[in-house]
Amino acid sequence: MSDNKALLSQDEIDALVSFLKKKEKVGNDVLDQTSIDRLVEILNEAKANEEAAAGSGWFGGNSVLSVEKDIAVQREQCVLLYEKDNKNYAHIVCENVVTGMRYEITPECLNQSCLVESRGESWGYAVMPVLFDLAAMQLQVTYSAEVFSKVCKDYAEIVYGNAKTELPKVFLPTAARILNNMDK
Repeated sequence: MSDNKALLSQDEIDALVSFLKKKEKVGNDVLDQTSIDRLVEILNEAKANEEAAAGSGWFGGNSVLSVEKDIAVQREQCVLLYEKDNKNYAHIVCENVVTGMRYEITPECLNQSCLVESRGESWGYAVMPVLFDLAAMQLQVTYSAEVFSKVCKDYAEIVYGNAKTELPKVFLPTAARILNNMDK
């Protein structure tokens, strides 16, 4: 990649916007090949940065976190649980109700395509309900209404000091996602 990180000139930007909106032809005197090359390089760099961010620190809602060897078994036999330990830290656990196997789901896990050992990351004292639901979506498992209610109440208690506080919608998944991920 070239070291030239110069931005497009205003005339070049105007010509590009005009071209994209109206499908006008742009003459070489306004947007020459060097400018086009710079634009392509900037767009490629932005795309690479976006892909790097998606793989390192941003939860990818479309990935499937494989816990069991067979995703069909995982869908049919596993449920998502919410637990607190003796230090009052929150834990998300995926449990196979047939075999009894339990898998700790950490924030780090949600950035992976398969279960990984925690390197010390934890959820802290509570889990944001939308992230709990995201874990269920990525694992393609369900949770009970009772468990989700516990997640919401615990989060409200930790963040607002009262378990009965109605959480702002920004902390909650959509109703459609809840219905999709909750036990039927």
